[in-house]
Amino acid sequence: MVARLRFAPSPTGPVHVGNVHTAVFCWALSRALKGDFIIRLDDTDAERNTPEATQLMFDALTWLGLDWDEGPDLGGEFEPYVQSQRWPFHQNVIQKLVDEGHAYYGDDPDQPASASGNPLRLKMPRTGETILHDAIRGEIRFDNGRLQDPVIVRSNGDPLYHLATVTDDHDMGITHVVRGEDWISSTPIHIQLYKAMDWPEPVWVHLPLILNRQGQKLKKRDPEGGYLMSDFQAAGYLPAALFNYLLLLGWTPDNGQEIVDKWEVRQQFRLERLSPSPSTFDWDKLNWMNRQYMQRHSDEKLAELIRPFLEDVYDELPMQDEWLVRLTAVIRDELSKLEDAVEAAEWAFADNFALAEEAQAALQSESAHPVLARLVAELAHVVLLDEATAQSILQGLRQNFKESHGWNPPAIFHPIRAALTGQTGGPPLAEIMAILGKNRTLQRIANALRL
Repeated sequence: MVARLRFAPSPTGPVHVGNVHTAVFCWALSRALKGDFIIRLDDTDAERNTPEATQLMFDALTWLGLDWDEGPDLGGEFEPYVQSQRWPFHQNVIQKLVDEGHAYYGDDPDQPASASGNPLRLKMPRTGETILHDAIRGEIRFDNGRLQDPVIVRSNGDPLYHLATVTDDHDMGITHVVRGEDWISSTPIHIQLYKAMDWPEPVWVHLPLILNRQGQKLKKRDPEGGYLMSDFQAAGYLPAALFNYLLLLGWTPDNGQEIVDKWEVRQQFRLERLSPSPSTFDWDKLNWMNRQYMQRHSDEKLAELIRPFLEDVYDELPMQDEWLVRLTAVIRDELSKLEDAVEAAEWAFADNFALAEEAQAALQSESAHPVLARLVAELAHVVLLDEATAQSILQGLRQNFKESHGWNPPAIFHPIRAALTGQTGGPPLAEIMAILGKNRTLQRIANALRL
């Protein structure tokens, strides 16, 4: 039997990373089992569903690099792949449940009401246990005496999620149901629907929750913010890095490695390597992982990726490709995500920058004026200020002022760095001067000398 797994989101708003985490695990397990990955829209919440939310979901999955075999966009053997369009299938199940005494209209199973204007309830067993065999957690038992008869069809005739999703999963041949652990409490209803219809149950896989820093379940409108897929894209996280990180929230690769590609996932992903324990979303770990993926890119490719972030903020200078590539090579080690380029490269764009407190102190030091004045004199003889020329000038300043005044390197270089960037730390000075060029370097030194 071919394994068939589905990701069945409800298109009701912005795409949340918790939903995408489920999609990633569905995809990974389907590919590891050499099975099919299906997208189905479970749009039973008619009042909140929007076409825009549907498109956002597809865009997010595509951006993350997931592919699927069947879905609303691709079609397939089990069309339609939109739950609201599958009403005839649901109606057949409703009729059978009523005919065979597994469901009743109204609120009293001993005095069933008419179908008109009344909800349909599933008749749950009153004795014994309903047993959920979960692939991650093992056996979970529910006392049937504590279970209520749930509504499975509204009084207006619309099927609720419980009935619709079980029917669609069976009709589409879904073999593994992968979803969050918050669905465990509803699973007895689904198991009893399978039993009532005499259908084989799928393999149940309830993924652990993802928690925020406060130990709370992530929500679409999480008070911490930043957990929507649009937030990750706007911050400049690479899709491969986010995909990799989400996999580690509940799965451990065989050899404990943390950087895994899709091929390795296909080879290694197994149910027995999944953890039932909740995972805390670790932003430091994600930033570390994103750095690893950014470092794999050439200067040229990384420059292409950070360009839109810089263009959104800075428009003072034209960003020729060659100049931006050189700038990227200088700042790349400071980046955890693409948006960090805006701050890391501020010195390269903004001539009127604020001075950090330590930079102000450097420019008020005893060495500041003599060093900056000498640098101006040295630059006057330069035609093209490249990195090698800048390095030669700086080495000369260091040697001369050490011999003449006994000043150490910070006393010499901190005023220069403060004048050029407003900071006393950062990329190598020679690289900064080469990026700025002769004229802008001289202009910034002149501004500092006037302070």
